[in-house]
Formats: sequence, C-alpha cells, structure tokens
Amino acid sequence: MHIRAARNEDWKACLALEVAYETEAAWQMEESRSEGEWGMRFREVRLPRKQRMAPFLLPEQRLKGWQRCTAFWVAIERQKVAGYAGVLLEAERYQATIAELAVAAEHRRQGIGRQLLQHLTEWSQRQEVEQLLLVCGLKAQPAIAFAQANGFTLCGFQSGYWPGQEVGLFFHKRLR
Repeated sequence: MHIRAARNEDWKACLALEVAYETEAAWQMEESRSEGEWGMRFREVRLPRKQRMAPFLLPEQRLKGWQRCTAFWVAIERQKVAGYAGVLLEAERYQATIAELAVAAEHRRQGIGRQLLQHLTEWSQRQEVEQLLLVCGLKAQPAIAFAQANGFTLCGFQSGYWPGQEVGLFFHKRLR
C-alpha cells in the first residue's frame, strides 16, 4: 500500500468506494442546567439494532468538498484506491481540519486509516500546524473509536452540523 496525492482521475474511484458502515452504538448528548451552572454530557448507548450509516452528503457535495481541500491523498492497494484523506489548512490559526478520512469496507482493519492519518499528521507538522481537528456524527462510533485510539479528545460539538440536524462532535489532537 502506498499513499500519494490525488489526481483528477481518482475522484471517480473515491466516490465509488463503499464507505458506509454499520454501528450498534451511538453517543447520546444530555444537557443539564441549574442556577449558575450549565453542562453537557455525552455517553455511549447501545442502539436497539444495527444501523447502516452512509455519508451525509450527496456525491456531488462530497466531490466539491474534496476539491476545496488544501491537500487530498489516496491510499493505493493493488493499483486501486482503497481509501482517502483530505485536510483543510487554517494557517492563521495553526490548525488543520480533517475534512475526510475513509477506507473502503473491504480494506478496513488493515491499518490503512492509521497510515492515512499518519501521512496527513506529518504533512500538517511540516505546515507548522499545532492541532488537528476531526468532526464525527453522534452515530459514527467506528470513527469516534478511531479518533480516540489515535490520541484525539472531545473538544466540543455543534448542533445541526450535518444535514438532517445531526450533531457534529469535534475532536482535537495537539501536534506541538
């Protein structure tokens, strides 16, 4: 497997990858308020049945987002795209947001996601980035577990971040 910058001919292959996932868990958000205090609590809950989760955005929207990335890479396995990662650099804030990181279903659990993350982390460090941001949905338990296993911590949320009013959970990792 090797990682290289995406080329124009890679976009179609990236869109064709099966990046949906199944989950049996989600994060539940609870708000608490009392006089002089306000808090949010997140906890993992089991879903009553497995749910298949597909990308929130339509293919055309995903492609436009990828093309706006500062850098976008593909992981090539046996001369085919097996995964991809894109990052948006915010140099004035010394941060970068991972816009996309996906591995095709048939290539998961082989270290490709971790290698893509390592590649974009090293690139970000060369750009003098101090922190990486990653946004996941409440039901993106595989992505949340991946983020936590790779040193990311929850740093916030945004209601209605994704289409359909899905909450976006923000994770960050300090690089410096």
